[in-house]
Amino acid sequence: MRRVLVGVSLILLFLVSTYSPVVGNLKSNNNMNTGARDSNIVIAELFVSPNNLVANDTSDNVYGSVDWNGDGDYGKFSDQFIEVWNSGDTSQDVSSWLLSTTSGSPPCQLPYNTTLGADERIVIFRADSDLDLSYYDGETVSISDTSQNVIHSMSFPAGDSSYGLSYVSDGGTVSKDNPTPGRATDYTEPYTVPDNIVKCYKLSNTDSSRAFLLKGRVVTMDGETNVINNGNVMIRDGKITGVWASNNNPPAGVDFTDVPIVETDGTIYPGLIDLHNHVHYNHIPLWDFEVHLSDSQKSEEGGYTNRYQWGNNWDYGPSITWMKTNIQSSYRWDMASEQMKYAEVQAVSGGVTAMQGSPSSGTQAWDSILSRNVELYNFGQDGISTCAVCGAADDDYTGSHLISQSESGTLNAWFVHLSEGVDQSSKDEFDALWNKGLIMDETIVIHGTAMDSSQFNQMASVNSELVWSPLSNLLLYGDTTDVVAAHQAGVSISISPDWGPSGSKNNLHELKVADMWNSNNLNGYFSNYQLVEMVTSNPADATGWAPFVGRIKADLYADLVVIDTFHEDPYRNLIEAIDADVALTVVQGKAVFGDVDIMQQLQGDDWEYVNATNFQKAVDVTSLTEVDGSQTFAEIEAG
Repeated sequence: MRRVLVGVSLILLFLVSTYSPVVGNLKSNNNMNTGARDSNIVIAELFVSPNNLVANDTSDNVYGSVDWNGDGDYGKFSDQFIEVWNSGDTSQDVSSWLLSTTSGSPPCQLPYNTTLGADERIVIFRADSDLDLSYYDGETVSISDTSQNVIHSMSFPAGDSSYGLSYVSDGGTVSKDNPTPGRATDYTEPYTVPDNIVKCYKLSNTDSSRAFLLKGRVVTMDGETNVINNGNVMIRDGKITGVWASNNNPPAGVDFTDVPIVETDGTIYPGLIDLHNHVHYNHIPLWDFEVHLSDSQKSEEGGYTNRYQWGNNWDYGPSITWMKTNIQSSYRWDMASEQMKYAEVQAVSGGVTAMQGSPSSGTQAWDSILSRNVELYNFGQDGISTCAVCGAADDDYTGSHLISQSESGTLNAWFVHLSEGVDQSSKDEFDALWNKGLIMDETIVIHGTAMDSSQFNQMASVNSELVWSPLSNLLLYGDTTDVVAAHQAGVSISISPDWGPSGSKNNLHELKVADMWNSNNLNGYFSNYQLVEMVTSNPADATGWAPFVGRIKADLYADLVVIDTFHEDPYRNLIEAIDADVALTVVQGKAVFGDVDIMQQLQGDDWEYVNATNFQKAVDVTSLTEVDGSQTFAEIEAG
């Protein structure tokens, strides 16, 4: 399989071809070179060789190591860092600027809204960027602006760096000195971890120069009647550039140059957004368990009464914990990244283009392929927080950091598992958070199974949102959230599957459970359109992503799913669709899954077969921007 990532490849080619010869010509002495300085933004310091240790318990050791980034590891390569300095006397916006190296690490992007004041510095540790500074190969580290112009670079030769010393730029030459991450070289105070550490995010795995036109029935989700029966969706540079009916002229400025036209014969929807999952459990099949409580302890429906009970089932360890640990732990099978890719294929095979609940470690192998990961860097933002089992309802939990982030405008969404169960203790959890001021506009309540109408009214008063996982609720507790009361209170509802052991495989499947509950138990309270809102526009609005995804209109990102058309009602068409009906899943303008003929048209030979019972699809899991990015899905399945 080949990967043709034009945008990323051009950046890499430009940087490597420009600076690789410099590394080869450097002399092995204490004066190295800097170059391409076209502004006051400079690479000021590089720390390549942290001290190695015999033990990792304390900094009091024979090598005198320091835990430079405060992560608890001394003398480890996570302490490598790059310092960027504004040497001028005016502020400089460096939002989305690129840092790159010549030894093979994928380039990364500085955060959105990053401005360096005069004489201000930021420090980027390897733990926060995955940029490897290679002692053995030598390196040129460059910073480039959003137009891919190299603003400044610093180079050092192979085999030259000294343990515990940094390369420091001074007037165009580089010398070695004691590390001062995030501070000037004359800093002499006792060391504390700097407060100007920033993350640097890998580029999204999209072919940003690719353009194509999708033709079919277009369900915009921008109003129930806004459906274009014979429509067109133009995609270029990862975004939607035009949406129009075939009997109308295309919008002004739509460029058709070298654009393949895909006659989908299907219905085009915004990509499905999953706001509640535990993705690292999604290789585990549905849990076949018996409620281990006595009859008097069970819920009225014969299930558990709260989330703290089923983990004590004798079979929870063998069927769930062991299944997770054996696959993911480095001391067992060490297949955590393969498991995540497998789970994301499950997601995109159901049209899911973004999912919440990914692990926070090991992301370098999967965080920019296939489905988006809600908690990670998206749309120039990183304002998502999650509380799965953080004890938010406990007396000693204040959540003051969340309130501060909310007040400063840096919190997009806070996902909190709350009131999951059917007993009074579960219901009381909501009241505890309400009294702490933690039910806010950004709060997304996951489950809320025990909550009543008065509590939903409180949620609505602050524009808090709800995520509904009906299958998991019904299997574990025998009942599910009172979504009618929530809706009548004015709470926005999203549908998500929870996790593999007690939930659906993806949103497309969970949508059917919600539809069944709506028809059989709620007397059809929700319309077909409202159910589809719960997997598209509602979750986009809840996370603050409405300016980016969740609907089909110009200037939004091209996160889309195409479903075979078999029903006159476009909303029933999605609700009743099964796996074989998913014709195409697109994430930021890149076709990642779909029918073989469409994937061939859009991806050339950059795809592989996925076999199911009585049908076949195509998927692309490879990536130049990921660790082990050449690994195929066949290799992942084979283990």
